[in-house]
Parts: sequence; structure tokens; C-alpha cells
Amino acid sequence: MKYLNEKLVKETFLALRQKEKGGKWGIERTSGLMIFLAFDSLLKRLNAKSPLDLNPETGIGKHNREGLSLQFARLVTLKNSNSKPLHVINFGEISNGEPNPENRFSANFLTVPVKKSTTSTEDFEYPHRPAPLIILGQKATGVKWGIAYHKEWKQNIPLFLAGRKTNTPFHSLACFILRQSKLPTANFSFQESIITGLKETFTDEICDYWTTRIMYEKPYWNSSAPLYQDTLSNSFGDHSWAQSYGLNNEVESQIVRIEYLEGLLKMHHIHFEKNTLL
Repeated sequence: MKYLNEKLVKETFLALRQKEKGGKWGIERTSGLMIFLAFDSLLKRLNAKSPLDLNPETGIGKHNREGLSLQFARLVTLKNSNSKPLHVINFGEISNGEPNPENRFSANFLTVPVKKSTTSTEDFEYPHRPAPLIILGQKATGVKWGIAYHKEWKQNIPLFLAGRKTNTPFHSLACFILRQSKLPTANFSFQESIITGLKETFTDEICDYWTTRIMYEKPYWNSSAPLYQDTLSNSFGDHSWAQSYGLNNEVESQIVRIEYLEGLLKMHHIHFEKNTLL
């Protein structure tokens, strides 16, 4: 069992960056896909079936909400520190500081779309852009505070990885997800190794889909470094290699901060004029 090589993790992480800088679409797609993957990984962890109940007034609902928040944070957090944790708000870029992943997830997902879906008279789909991956609420799932897979999630996932620099988005995303995972290497091809790693985190249905997409891709790595190393990768310990853009991008940091604050206002039913600062 070995870990992915540090240089490979860096290379595939940078390959996930947008081809063109700016705009909110990269942040929206990253958030939507990671929420979907957090939901699936929670089902795997609980050995549960969809739909999942997120009722904040029941013990099981609270447990599921906390679990979903933790799975989301685990997927997007790069490095924890006492003051400013490093995390991902847009694939291939690093964010530093507030709001932390748990708070952002709670304000922008649990207290807005999830709550709104409980009174919806139509199927509530999420996210709206670029396409839905999950459904929420009584009408869509049969459970008032329910969350479940959207029937077209397989067709829609590629839209969330479009516009990135990588030509092998499912390989690159897998390397990012598995950046701290031990992987089997003896008598395993690279594809077989990362697929095995994904099976430890996600449900069989997600892994079957991911396997199909990976086998269609033809990966090529610029570095000549080995694919694996014996020790845990510390790619983001010194993250100066990624500071060329992302970490200090004030515009995108402010966009995320504004969206977080909007979520708090909505949670407390305070009227505001949306996106007046963007």
C-alpha cells in the first residue's frame, strides 16, 4: 500500500483549474459536485440507502446533517490550522480563511435549499446550474427533509468538470479525492489502484460510473516522478506552488463571503437585495 506521489497530486490539482479565470461558475460547479459526492460518501459510511433524512428536529436527522457537513469538509479541506484552514472553493485553487467549509456548507445548503424544499409543491432539484445532481424535499423524495439522487445525475456530472484545463477530468478529480488515501499498488495498474481507492469512499453505483469514465480517458503526466510514494503526501504543506492564482484572489474570496452572508440573512428571514455587491 502506498500514497499518491506528491508531484502527481500537485500536477493533477492544477490541471483542475478553469481554462479562463473569473466568474462564479467554477465555484458553483465545484460546490454542487462536492455536495453530491459528500452525500454519496455519507451513504457509503452509514451503509444507508437513498433518500436520507435531514430533519433538524430528530436525532437521526441531526446525525445525518452533521455527517454530511463533515463529509463535505473532509473532501474540500486541504490543511487545517489553528487560524486559517486551507480549503477548495473552486477546483485547482486554494482558499484561505473564512468562512470555513462547515459554516459555508451549513449556511449555503442546509439552511437554504434544504429548508426551502420542505415546503415546495414541485420536485426540488439541486443545484440549478449547470444541472441537478440531487433532489430534496417531500415532493421529490417522499421525505419532508429528504435528500436523494437525481435520476439524471450520470448525464449531468460531466457538466461540472467542463471548462477545466485537464483532458482527463475523472483521473484528476480522483487524484484530488485520494490525496491522503493508501492505495494498493502491487499487481495493480494505476487505474485499478485509484478505482480501488474510490471504492473505499463511495458507493458501488458511483464507483461503477467513475470506473467507466476513467477507462475512457488516456492519462498523461508531465512529471517523470513515480506515481506513488511510501509516505503521506504533504503537497499542501508548502502551497507556494499554487499561489499564482486562487489563494489570494480577492474577488473570488469576496464572492464566497457574500454568498455565505446571504445564507445567514436567508436563515433569519432578513430581506436583502441579492448580489448588489457583485
